[in-house]
Amino acid sequence: MFQNYLKTAIRYLFRHKVFAGINLFGLATGMSVCFFALMYVAFELSYDRFHENADQIYRLVTDVETANGVSFQSSAGPMASAIQTTFPEVKTATRIFLDYLIVRKDQNHYKEENIAYADSTLFSVFTFPLIHGDPKSVLNAPWNIVLSETASKRYFGNDNPIGKTLLINSGQLAYVTGLMKDIPNNSHFRVDMLLSMSSLIHDDDSDWNTNWKRFGFYTYLLPLEENDPTVLAAKLRDFVKQHIDQTDTKYTLLLEPLTSVYLYGKARGNRTGTSASGNIIHVYIFSLVAAFVLFIACFNFINLTTALSLHRVREVGVRKVVGASKSQLIFQFLIDSTFLSVMAFLLALVFCTVLLPLFNQLAGKIVSENIFEHANYILILFAVATGIGLFSGIFPAFFLAGLQPLGSLTKGSVSGSSAGMIRKVLVITQFSISIVLIIATAVVYQQIHFMQNQQLGFRKDHLLVIDFQFDQRINQHNEEVLNQFANIPGVSGVSMSSCIPGRANHKFLTRIENENNDVQELQSDAYFVDYDFLSQYEIPLIAGRNFSREITSDLRNTMIVNETMAKSLGFSDPNDAIGKRYWQRGNTGLIIGVVRDFHFHSYQEVVQPLTFQVALGFLTFLSINVPSESVKETIGSIEKVWRELVPGMPLVYFFADEAYNAQYVSEERFGKLFICFATLAILISCLGLLGLSAFS
Repeated sequence: MFQNYLKTAIRYLFRHKVFAGINLFGLATGMSVCFFALMYVAFELSYDRFHENADQIYRLVTDVETANGVSFQSSAGPMASAIQTTFPEVKTATRIFLDYLIVRKDQNHYKEENIAYADSTLFSVFTFPLIHGDPKSVLNAPWNIVLSETASKRYFGNDNPIGKTLLINSGQLAYVTGLMKDIPNNSHFRVDMLLSMSSLIHDDDSDWNTNWKRFGFYTYLLPLEENDPTVLAAKLRDFVKQHIDQTDTKYTLLLEPLTSVYLYGKARGNRTGTSASGNIIHVYIFSLVAAFVLFIACFNFINLTTALSLHRVREVGVRKVVGASKSQLIFQFLIDSTFLSVMAFLLALVFCTVLLPLFNQLAGKIVSENIFEHANYILILFAVATGIGLFSGIFPAFFLAGLQPLGSLTKGSVSGSSAGMIRKVLVITQFSISIVLIIATAVVYQQIHFMQNQQLGFRKDHLLVIDFQFDQRINQHNEEVLNQFANIPGVSGVSMSSCIPGRANHKFLTRIENENNDVQELQSDAYFVDYDFLSQYEIPLIAGRNFSREITSDLRNTMIVNETMAKSLGFSDPNDAIGKRYWQRGNTGLIIGVVRDFHFHSYQEVVQPLTFQVALGFLTFLSINVPSESVKETIGSIEKVWRELVPGMPLVYFFADEAYNAQYVSEERFGKLFICFATLAILISCLGLLGLSAFS
């Protein structure tokens, strides 16, 4: 009997190919969107949960509160060892320092790599399985390096890398002591190389080891299982007071659960490297949009199914005349609608399999490599498809099965006022949702366009930037290097700096005289530059003067600040800030100028206090103005000069506008995914309306 029901359902669908096709495509599309959204949301919520002790690991962070507000910092170098020594309830503490370096095997095999300096205790806290090497000793000595499988293949192919060497920057040898599995994609920090912490902090580098106000490390604590982390967090309040003076600035140590760092943690520190951060609001939005898309697809399916079924009145009459019972008719209608919805489910699986690489590309990460890894979501969709099929078949099944045979044979169809009312409500609802999505899509698009095209207060076009990794062959011969590049045909300007807008910069404790001549302390973003940086990036002065080579004291004994810094010190007129004294990184001097505020970080962020100092030994970026009409030829000349100036050092460059726009990558990806989902929802609604119109 069931086989007969199935044959009848198939014949019925083939007689109405257009409506069946619209129904099939619409519901399959809706379920595909829902499946992708489920995968994406689950992936975002899964960050850092792959560690065995994920629920017991905490990140140590610092809130620095001054008269200007709160600055969100990471942690200082000496905190980890001091906490582990002071509090026996802390089982293990470890630090990482995220950075990027030029790594090469030889002249032909090199790349700028995201790396992390790490303590030898790293593998006791995190679950990063080692394929080769002893986790207790692989990071014990200076310039020991652990590679991921991907990095190992990049430099050594399928050979065992243990015992081999790599060159760091201009020639420092690093010895491969370990090989680990790739850090999973759902880790809030992800690198391909781990360097021993002693490679960064040397025995004679007392500032890293003793300065409790020099932030930049990410410290992770693993308390003993029987201890309550809230008790430890309370103890840290008194602990920090014993080590950091709280007179002018309040320092508060906090513990963030590892599993909440990605979605809920604030951006901390200034050199975040590959530390990724998500947005729980995006997770909520994707969940809502996916639900909307599925609702619209379901409404369409129900509408078309009920509308088409009302034209089967004569078929019902014939069946009753030849002896079909009411229960058999009900079962036939339910089989028809459920069969179509299950077919839509199978088509959705095909769509998801084919489109998964494109979805990963849009998301900017490998959310999944195979949809069948998510059997639970497939079962959920199957249950949804079955439920939709049964629900959409219930009304026509019970309504039509109850008609009298004689009346059924004399009519080709019935109007079904209640069915018509249901359809009207569903159509109005789905188009209301579609209108909301159209408006939301327009807002998202305009927001992204606004961020990308807003005036930032500085010039970023046609600037080629070389990262020379603080190479002393350049830092010790600044003027000679600048002249060499300035003389290249097609180059119209050259400058050096410790950072550029859009890239991570240093942040230092700064003390400056305010409007009342009191010394005010605050955490300040800091740029170390040469004499030409402000003019190169066209950052205008609104008070005072620029740095000058002719004035000897301008080297490390003068400072230029931005408008926000001047206002935070109480100066309504920026000219009043000129001549005030400052103290920063052991240097003291006078403020000689104030620049107009510019967005040195993302346009989404409020402009923070910023200082500039001429400090020629602390520079790492070389900015070269290259006109667009001669880029290729000019880059060739730059490479030639580079090989002469810094032999053995690879030329790694990028363009300033690309570096700045890279800050918006996550917003762009979110916008693209949102627009894709919303467009599909609108398409499904239009298909449903087309089907109903054609049917009418």
